[in-house]
Amino acid sequence: MREGRINDFKRGGYRSRDIEIMENQKKCTIEFLGPVFNNDENNNLVYKWFSDSSHTRNGHSLVLKFTYEDVSILLTGDLNSKSQDHLMDHYKDSNPFKSDVTKGCHHGSSDFDTDFLELIAPFATVISSGDNESHAHPRADAVGAAGKYSRGKKPKVYSTELARSVNSAGEILYGMINLRSLGNQIYMAQMKEAKKPDIWDSYSIIEK
Repeated sequence: MREGRINDFKRGGYRSRDIEIMENQKKCTIEFLGPVFNNDENNNLVYKWFSDSSHTRNGHSLVLKFTYEDVSILLTGDLNSKSQDHLMDHYKDSNPFKSDVTKGCHHGSSDFDTDFLELIAPFATVISSGDNESHAHPRADAVGAAGKYSRGKKPKVYSTELARSVNSAGEILYGMINLRSLGNQIYMAQMKEAKKPDIWDSYSIIEK
């Protein structure tokens, strides 16, 4: 945050479903698409139970959609198939999920609903996962589905783990994935292992 802009803070939540911010005379909107709540018999807001505590905690991840002028980015947290179905049922025939770029659900887990991926239909997906963990993320079906249910003839699927590599000295080179936009186009890049002649493998994702 730049000095002198402390009054620019805005609070959002389930009662105010979006926030608008002006930056460089361009509008950025942040929509709170999830979690969504049910009402109990006393009209209290409650979370839907998704079979066990782990699926319930992950399933009620914060889901944010950022729209900067004509460009949109969807962050999906640790959503699973049950929570994706819950969100689709809540929004019914409307589709607030369609976005140009999305962060893949739950580090590339196999627990996803292809109908939900079809609604997002991004040009690019970024899967964020660690290394040497027990869940083998990202799973092959999640990577494949991310490409299959994308828009464009050459969809982009980025993975922080697949971008990680080791040089000849055995040093780990952690993959960095970069997204930049002026509001009418998107440029994305990942860092190359061999940083010559350019350290970035860059793509223009979409022109609008």
